[in-house]
Amino acid sequence: MILQFDRIHMSVSQIAMTVLFAGVLVTVLNLLVGCTPNAPYRTSYAEFDPNGPDHEKAVIETCAEYKLGFVEFDDQGRFWDLRQRAAVEQLIRTEAGIDGSPTAKPQGIILVAFVHGWKDNASYDGDGVAAFRAILTQLSDAEHSQTDHPPRKVVGVYGGWRGLSATWEPFKELTFYERKNTAHKVGGYGAMTRLMVDLENLQQDSLASLPADAPRTELIIIGHSFGGAAVYSALSQIITERFANTIEKGKRLKPMGDQIILLNPAFEAVRHFDLNQMATAIQQFPEDQRPVLSIFTSRGDWATHFMFPLGRFFSTIFEKNRDGEQKASTLEAVGWYEPFLTHHLIYDAKDPSKTPAVTQPTTAPVSTFNLTTQQHEFHSREKLQKSVANAKAQRSRWNPRAVSPKTYPFDDTTLQPLDRFHPGDPFLIVSVDKQIMADHSDITNKVLINFIREYIQFCQVDAKDHSK
Repeated sequence: MILQFDRIHMSVSQIAMTVLFAGVLVTVLNLLVGCTPNAPYRTSYAEFDPNGPDHEKAVIETCAEYKLGFVEFDDQGRFWDLRQRAAVEQLIRTEAGIDGSPTAKPQGIILVAFVHGWKDNASYDGDGVAAFRAILTQLSDAEHSQTDHPPRKVVGVYGGWRGLSATWEPFKELTFYERKNTAHKVGGYGAMTRLMVDLENLQQDSLASLPADAPRTELIIIGHSFGGAAVYSALSQIITERFANTIEKGKRLKPMGDQIILLNPAFEAVRHFDLNQMATAIQQFPEDQRPVLSIFTSRGDWATHFMFPLGRFFSTIFEKNRDGEQKASTLEAVGWYEPFLTHHLIYDAKDPSKTPAVTQPTTAPVSTFNLTTQQHEFHSREKLQKSVANAKAQRSRWNPRAVSPKTYPFDDTTLQPLDRFHPGDPFLIVSVDKQIMADHSDITNKVLINFIREYIQFCQVDAKDHSK
């Protein structure tokens, strides 16, 4: 039996060494034939000119709907250039009217941070930048469509890192595991946490300066793929500490800013165990508790469904686990770990031909599907007003003290809870239909972007709530 065990042990060791050697070989070949530059993309501090020669390098982009600043990190999790951080801080202070100038007039803003994922970066025409621009535009348009308060300015902060490290196939796909390690460095080595803390401090400075009747400054943080892993690495300890200091004492939990939204995050479920355990132990949540950490994973996300557990199998092959459930949580990505799931996001595009605009209630969902073009399109101003009204109506139905969880209909989607979901739980883990987000990288999908805008509004606290 001892000899048999030794043979098995050696066999496993040989497999692990083979995988390790293959990983090293891929890394070396990647460096030789297809490695992307280890350098920042945003190096121009000149005033933004969309037609200028350096517009693709701009640290600050401006347009009518929003302003967008870039902060980049190197492979060891350090800021590439502290001037980026200073420029972004100045942008936020100016837009919020707290820059100390004689003409400054404090006003609430919507501040959104976005950290991109695998096979992406801070380049001008990257998918992450394109998706973030669309989200910011939709939030700005929605602000101008609501009637509860004067429209707030929208300011974006894009966290860039070398998520794309190879340009040639198959090396591009094989960077999955190596970029995962880098993402946790980016999120866990301090600079990203510092950026998020800086943004929250700016939010608090703004809230402290606002007149009582002004709409509040919001802070929303979004992460995609390994960017979601980086965000979670940067903030999970802070969220855990704040959970113990607030919600367990009957106060509303505010994690970092107001909301954290992760799309197809690529980190193992075991990292979320403590927060999940803390939340499930709460018998009754505060009456004003809103969702604060929401994870959305596409059912078509092959990268986190198949590649992720395969890589985790080899990297954890000699680790010990107390039981099969714990082992599964170390192998599976958080969005695929069934015991943590709280909701399904179902594709449910409402047919406009069956709900004519003249009879449609003002608080009913309104689909982005265009019957003429047979495609989803962003709303016109009139439809957006109805969509905003519906998001507000669904927000009013959220009740942390409800006996059973509710289902929430949105424009093209329905957020449907599982029986295990405890009303008021601020942590949502959501499985998403492929029509909404087709796969790991489908973050420019108009149905998804429209839902993100709706969901941000659904999770908002009262616009006049200036509490920190």
